[in-house]
Amino acid sequence: MSPGAGGRTAVAASDLLRDIAHELRQPLSTIESVAYYLTLIVPPEDEKVQEQLARLQQLVEQSNWILTSGLQVADPSPASPEPVDLEGFIRETIADQPAPGNLPVRLEFAGNLRLVRLDAGLGRALIENVWMLFRQLSTEQHPMTMRTSTADNGGVVLEVATTTPGYRSPAALGAGTILSLQSARKIVEAHGGSLEFEVDSATGIRLRMVLP
Repeated sequence: MSPGAGGRTAVAASDLLRDIAHELRQPLSTIESVAYYLTLIVPPEDEKVQEQLARLQQLVEQSNWILTSGLQVADPSPASPEPVDLEGFIRETIADQPAPGNLPVRLEFAGNLRLVRLDAGLGRALIENVWMLFRQLSTEQHPMTMRTSTADNGGVVLEVATTTPGYRSPAALGAGTILSLQSARKIVEAHGGSLEFEVDSATGIRLRMVLP
């Protein structure tokens, strides 16, 4: 393979995936609109139908999330990091995101952390990705917690967790989880950071990333 051919192949593959995602999102959008319309005309007392319509909307959202994660994994674009206040960046990114089950999310921020170097576009994709992952895992009894701190090496730690029990491995967490983790890890490592993900059937699920 000639020099630069690998890079051109990666760009071509990324462009192809982007085109496929665009074509798939159009019918997904139509399905979502039809499901929403049906929720308005189906009587609220018809709980089984309403439940299935809500499930359909959830699957459309999940499908869009999987497409986005796939594009992030395949994207060959390098990171262009700039100094960022991570806590403020997280608050801004999740401001328009729906809370899991319409429940409040626990933000346990340390405050007064040093700035991290983060590409704005990739950083937003990272936070949205992690948010979607834990949104589908959280429950009323086990809400999502986002916590920041300072690592021993001076980096900034973001830990996202839920105590939802019963899961034994990432593969058991549902469609899109593995791809989502690959996307998150790629973005974090592109910034010189590290990411750990733990699943315990008794204590729940925890993601811990450290950004320099």
